[in-house]
Amino acid sequence: METKTFINNGAAETKLFGEETYIQCCLGAFRGEIYFDYKYRHTNGQEFTTLRRTLVQCRAERDFWLREKTVSFSGHRAERMTRNSPDTQKRLTDIGFDTYTAITELCKRDYHTFLSGMANGFDLIAAEEVLNAKKTFPYIQLKCVLPFKGQADRYTQADKQRYNAILAQADEVILLQDEYSDRCFLRRNNYLLDNSAYLVVFYDSTPTGGTAYTLRHAIERKIQFQNVCYNRK
Repeated sequence: METKTFINNGAAETKLFGEETYIQCCLGAFRGEIYFDYKYRHTNGQEFTTLRRTLVQCRAERDFWLREKTVSFSGHRAERMTRNSPDTQKRLTDIGFDTYTAITELCKRDYHTFLSGMANGFDLIAAEEVLNAKKTFPYIQLKCVLPFKGQADRYTQADKQRYNAILAQADEVILLQDEYSDRCFLRRNNYLLDNSAYLVVFYDSTPTGGTAYTLRHAIERKIQFQNVCYNRK
């Protein structure tokens, strides 16, 4: 079965991409208590199994297992990534290629889920490159994490079109809250870190801003990361 996870105003409904099966069994070694023999098969063929007293425990362990092969993205806006570049379009194309290369290498290491915060700039590039990678690795999933409903209202018309096209092709759209608030982007960044075990970042070493915050906290949490900013001179 294919299902999805939606979070709206803090209320979560967990669904899955893949297939879960379980049977209830009575184990004599545990004095006749009922246990769940649980199996989850991901769309990439990997399997997770556990034996616990409740389905809640089984699914919590499954979610942790899935998180260990989940990647998030963080990076600068387009104008910042291309400043001092004599050819803006070539710079963006190079960033896309380097990001695609990072994604496909992670796919080869069995990472299967990718989270984009959908900010203008690197987030949109990363989401598009995940969609490109799906042509080779069709089982991977793109999840778009939106800080609030009107995120793209101030984007250029071209970027709005890119944004909407990505959402239309995403495996999942996670809306964290309806309205803008002072801390909505911080909440989005924390969600990315809470739900991934690897970070692909485009970071130019400026010590302030959302990307610096996300990378700093990823390091504090011992989340693995790679910075594609310096792949090219």
